[in-house]
Amino acid sequence: MIHRAWFFISEAFIGMKRSSLIMLISAMTIFISLVVFGFFLVLNFNLMSLSSYMDSKLEIRLFLKGGLTKKEIQQFQSSVGAFPEVKQVTFIHKDRSWSSFKSTYSNLSLETFVDKNPLPHSLKVELFDPAMTTRVSGLLKGFPLFVEEVVYGGVLSERLYQVSRFVLIFGWSLVGFLFLATFLIVVNTIKLTIVNRSEEITIMKLVGATDMFVMGPFLMEGFILGLVSSFLAVAVIHVGGQFLMHQL
Repeated sequence: MIHRAWFFISEAFIGMKRSSLIMLISAMTIFISLVVFGFFLVLNFNLMSLSSYMDSKLEIRLFLKGGLTKKEIQQFQSSVGAFPEVKQVTFIHKDRSWSSFKSTYSNLSLETFVDKNPLPHSLKVELFDPAMTTRVSGLLKGFPLFVEEVVYGGVLSERLYQVSRFVLIFGWSLVGFLFLATFLIVVNTIKLTIVNRSEEITIMKLVGATDMFVMGPFLMEGFILGLVSSFLAVAVIHVGGQFLMHQL
């Protein structure tokens, strides 16, 4: 078995040396195809990260009525958390909101114009499915004894969700198309290599060579070409990615 494998490897290198120009063209074709495919695959992963980031920004903020006791707020928070669409409910104290607001707009010197904290307590509601944002917001508006205002972005949040879905679907569709194109290019490249050496194959069959004996060196050539092209493509994509990251 080892002797046969070594024979196939040696014959593969001999055949590649005989058809060096065709092998070079084949290797470059596979290499370029893999680089293009790999580039868009990396691009798609970044689009997926962008989509996840956009989804994470879709949340509902409930501004609570003034005068609610701590117990009432906790009970309402538990009620909202019991919604099947709700992933997490976080209470945000008004002092924390005010500190964050002043930090964000530190150049305005708000202490000069505002003596006390004008912000109410609030609840931040995160959902399992951002597509349910509008529906859940409508349900939460049905608690006027607890909720002063429901803020969720309205049409903007719906458009943001649609954009994130489009980015995700477009990315995977592009990767699927390029995978098919790369596969067809590789298959046709291998076919051209075989056609170029059809005379050699015919002679081998005439002297009684088995199908495995004929196919073995070609399979090994394809494996070597694919392996070398893949390593080169990964190296180019890695170096190119690092270069772009440093430029950005």
